[in-house]
Amino acid sequence: MSGPDEGGAAAGRRVVLLGADGTVGRWYRAHLTATGDTVTTAGLGAGVDHSGDARTPGAGLREAVAAADEVVLALPEDVAAACLTWLAGCTGPGTVVVSTCSVQLPLFEAASERGLRAPLRGVNPMFSPTLPSAGQSVVVVAPDGEADAHVHRTRTRLEAGSMTVCVMDPAGHDAAMSVLQALPHAAVLSFVDALLAAPVDVPTLMRIAPPPARTLVALACRILAAPPEIYWDIQRANALGGDRRKELSSSLLRLDALVEADRADDFRAALASAAQGLGPYAAEGAEECRELFELIQRRRTVRRTTGGGAPG
Repeated sequence: MSGPDEGGAAAGRRVVLLGADGTVGRWYRAHLTATGDTVTTAGLGAGVDHSGDARTPGAGLREAVAAADEVVLALPEDVAAACLTWLAGCTGPGTVVVSTCSVQLPLFEAASERGLRAPLRGVNPMFSPTLPSAGQSVVVVAPDGEADAHVHRTRTRLEAGSMTVCVMDPAGHDAAMSVLQALPHAAVLSFVDALLAAPVDVPTLMRIAPPPARTLVALACRILAAPPEIYWDIQRANALGGDRRKELSSSLLRLDALVEADRADDFRAALASAAQGLGPYAAEGAEECRELFELIQRRRTVRRTTGGGAPG
């Protein structure tokens, strides 16, 4: 089996895709395999070449991995880590192993500890692969940065698909993800938890909710509609996630202290400092928010006009 050719990269590789029936696995195959590649798929569902738990591979899957040029771990963090022991016994330095985990450093450390001779690389799409990929950002993870043929090939194919690519080392990747994923998800989940504890029923709240509240609820709903394991891994597996959650808690306490002490001048100074810290994005972000709020208003107007959709 083979994936579509997007970008004219060299073909003819043997690729084994673990977790091929998942969302990330399907995205990886669509964007990072070429027409001439031989792609062997493995997963828990039907329609794959090797069906079963990747942690306990059969002889056929082991043989495919031993002959592969690239093995992709489109798996949850704990499952990917559990595969490293048997992968160390099947792969050599001529095979590249690719992790799609949202947290990368623990896997790189475990690969070294378990004697994985194959070079390990990472690919982390910074968006849900259920969305269109064009215009989105993808982080490629490599200890040696750009000085790597696999990284160059990956960048070329992703950029041919109109994606923006940033190359990071494992530690830098995880530090960034603690801010870009663990922190905002924690903030959104904390918001919806507080909202549901409020002494007003949800239908009433959503009928009168202004755009900022509706946007936060929508973000929470996006999280709630996905498998919980995705967001649990983002919070649990990132060693810096706890620092970000503590900082979020401290920020709320500082805001509460300003209000309790009626320190309006300090509040205004804090907002001015935040705007300065964001630099040019302060204006760009305000414009993005305006456009988002206009979209929300248009959707509400259409629902009221047609009588469809949920109340509010």
